[in-house]
Amino acid sequence: MKKNAAYKATDLLTKVILTLLTLVALSLLFFLVQSRVSGRVPSVGGYQMYIVMSGSMSPAVNTGSLVIVKPVNPEDIRPKDIITFRGEIESENITTHRVVEIDKNPELFFKTRGDANEVDDPMPVSANQFIGKVVYSIPYAGYAFYFARSRNGIIALLGVLIAFISLELIRTLWAERKKDNAKIEKDEEVVVKE
Repeated sequence: MKKNAAYKATDLLTKVILTLLTLVALSLLFFLVQSRVSGRVPSVGGYQMYIVMSGSMSPAVNTGSLVIVKPVNPEDIRPKDIITFRGEIESENITTHRVVEIDKNPELFFKTRGDANEVDDPMPVSANQFIGKVVYSIPYAGYAFYFARSRNGIIALLGVLIAFISLELIRTLWAERKKDNAKIEKDEEVVVKE
């Protein structure tokens, strides 16, 4: 009886882990394909995802975190909000820092600083450079996304998916074979008794 309960618990745990890993791998593949096809930053429901590559926002947002950025009206930003912005208009350089001051004279500008930095950023951020407000940060998830963007990452993700699907198939076939053998043995016992 205890063996059966332990087997069921292990079976359930295996299925939960397999399901979670499969969902993570499929999500990574989806976002990777989406960004490659569109040539844009991965996004879902209008929220964009960026990988934090430096420790300038520690401890609020650590290196390797994945930040979820919501495009909002720059007028809605307040001091202490964490924002993501381009270094220059049309620049590839993306930064995530905290707003320390807002200047609306004559145009809207944000003075920003990384939480780990002792001084403000040298250049104010214009509304044209503004991408959005950070609404959530997922620690360490950026490392997985960064790896998934590489050729080796794609191969590894596909390998993990194939391996887990194969293991689940083998486990299911093994369980079915075990049931069939038990049924055959039971039928043989009945025949011998008659």
